[in-house]
Amino acid sequence: MSRLLHLSPRRLRRFAVFGAPAWAAFALLVAMAGCGAVGCPDGLRDVDGVCQEVGRFVEGPAAPLVEQCDGVDNDGDDDIDEDWPELGESCGGLGGVGECVEGTFVCAEHGRGVVCEGAIGPTAEVCDGKDNDCDGVEDNGPDEVCDGEDNDCDGLVDEGVLAVKQQSFSDHATVAAVDGGFVLTQLLADQLRVETYAADGTRTGHHDDIANPALDSAFVTSSVADGRLLIGLGKQRFYVVEALIDSELVPIVTATQPLHEAWDQGIDWGIYEPPYHPRVSASPARFFGHRDVVTFALSPFGQGDLTALSEVPLLPAGFPYLAYFDAAGAFVAWEHDDNVRIGWLLDDGELVLDIDVGRGSRPSIAFGADGPSVAYLRDGRLLLSELGGLTLQCTDTGLCNAEVDPGPIDSTVITPTGHAYDPETDSWAVVVGSRVWLVARGEAGPVVTQTFASVTGDDPPTRVDVAWSGGTAAVVQSQERGDSTLTFMGCF
Repeated sequence: MSRLLHLSPRRLRRFAVFGAPAWAAFALLVAMAGCGAVGCPDGLRDVDGVCQEVGRFVEGPAAPLVEQCDGVDNDGDDDIDEDWPELGESCGGLGGVGECVEGTFVCAEHGRGVVCEGAIGPTAEVCDGKDNDCDGVEDNGPDEVCDGEDNDCDGLVDEGVLAVKQQSFSDHATVAAVDGGFVLTQLLADQLRVETYAADGTRTGHHDDIANPALDSAFVTSSVADGRLLIGLGKQRFYVVEALIDSELVPIVTATQPLHEAWDQGIDWGIYEPPYHPRVSASPARFFGHRDVVTFALSPFGQGDLTALSEVPLLPAGFPYLAYFDAAGAFVAWEHDDNVRIGWLLDDGELVLDIDVGRGSRPSIAFGADGPSVAYLRDGRLLLSELGGLTLQCTDTGLCNAEVDPGPIDSTVITPTGHAYDPETDSWAVVVGSRVWLVARGEAGPVVTQTFASVTGDDPPTRVDVAWSGGTAAVVQSQERGDSTLTFMGCF
């Protein structure tokens, strides 16, 4: 049988003095009592949790001819329990609003008053389609906190509350996601450093340094698959460096391979400088991009072996000269006239499923929920499309040429874009130049949950990398001359 909880005004004032923790304890006691802070009926007072007439009873056996609340006519007046007219009436449960349930006044143990039995009071609101706190509104949760959960029941996770960590480097850098964290590669004077970070953006202390094979480097880019990290770098001469990342996030550089001389840029036309630098992919393993002003080249190679990079590259057809492009795995997106196109580039250089995504420019590509996704600019607006992996058409349930931000977004012909998808939160981190957006999927389309502009130095970025790991987004933004900014966004 439940006991009625009652606090006098004096006791309530004590709770107010103690502050929020005391009120939280009070709320817990109310929930445990089950009566929803029900007061005693008129004429009765709370005595140790029982509503009774004070002074009516004394210690020891009850006096004869004194009515008790027990369903018996104790005083012989032919009336039963007449001193408790509230018996059987409703009590507690905030009137039965929401998940609350009204109780009923019944006789207390020993017959010395009444208690409220069966009442269910309010509880903390949770996202279950119910009005748990009995305020008349379903799923109106508390404020969002950074914990990977949808606390305020609006369908979004950690919106607007992710913390930001940033650090800067004086030369080119690139970041990729690995299980449990990230791997950052940066140029250090005459060295190349491979360093790992935990998913909360803290350094693990593990790194491996080698002599930089390309002292005159215009870019460094990376890709990782199954713990195998591939790094591409160069300017007039190009190299691929391989490193293995173990389960403890310890990196070990295992090989370095120069590319075939057909990749050499005899004259520095600037075509390999950001954002037109080649890309490297770990799955499938390949190095590709514009070999010169006119031709697009592909150098595939095998797992655990970089020697095929020394062979003459293939020349895929279908790519216009010096076109802005991006790649994810075997998929490539690029500018073609005023359109963004995407295709599946095979290891033999054949381009299949070559289609238009939409009118626009500056595409970036990443893997989404069901296949590749493409972010791009159109008339100063940022758009995002999710495509099926087998058809490269917009999926039925995905975003299709959806505006992420109605703009305007300042950009130039060298403004880079990049984005990455996080399956845990079904959201994207999208970068255009120095600006970063976190984007979630709402019922009516993309919802920007957080945005900020990075401080990247005196010049705007000309190359970006984006990655997710453990609910944290990592972004690298590099200037043409090499100054780089690393940003982590997550629950720290």
